Amino acid sequence: MIEEVPEEELIEEDPPEFEDTSIDENTVMEEAPPEVKEDKAPPPPPPPPPPPPAPEVEEIFKVVEQMPLFPGCDDLGSYAEKKACADKKMLEFIYGNIKYPAIARENGVEGMAVVSFVVEKDGTVTDASVVRNPGAKTGEEALRVVNLMNEKGLKWSPGKQGGRNVRVQFNLPVKFKLE
Repeated sequence: MIEEVPEEELIEEDPPEFEDTSIDENTVMEEAPPEVKEDKAPPPPPPPPPPPPAPEVEEIFKVVEQMPLFPGCDDLGSYAEKKACADKKMLEFIYGNIKYPAIARENGVEGMAVVSFVVEKDGTVTDASVVRNPGAKTGEEALRVVNLMNEKGLKWSPGKQGGRNVRVQFNLPVKFKLE
C-alpha cells in the first residue's frame, strides 16, 4: 500500500542561478591552498620503559684455576700440597661422620652416592643435592654429611678465577661398601 503525496505539499526548487566561470585576460588565478591532511589517528603511544635490569646472578663455575679446598690445610706451601691435604681431611670428615643406613645394611645395598653443592665465595656450602643415589637412604645420608659442614662452621677455601673468589660447583662421590 503506497501513500500518495498531495501535489500542494510538493516543494519545487528554483533552478540555480548562472555563474560565469569563463577565463579571460582580467581573470586572476589563485593557487588553491595546499591540502592539509589531518590525521585523526591519535599519536603513537610512547615506547614502554626499559625492563628493570635482571638481578645479577653470579656465575657458578665448574672448573677454575684454583678449585675450592676443604679447610684445615691453609698453612702449607704450594697449592698441590694444600690440595692433597684438603682431600685427605675431607675424606676423614666424611667417613668420620657418615652412618651406614640400617635399611641399606639389611638389604645389602652398596654403591656410590654423589652429592653436588656450590662452594660460595665466602667458603660456605649451598645448594647441596643428591645427583646419584644407590638407594636405601644412602644418598640422603651423604647429603646429611655435606650439610653438616655448615652446621659445624667449616668454611672451605673458595675457588679462584683470575685472582678473585668465585662460586664453584663441586661434586662429591661417597662410596658405600659393606665390610
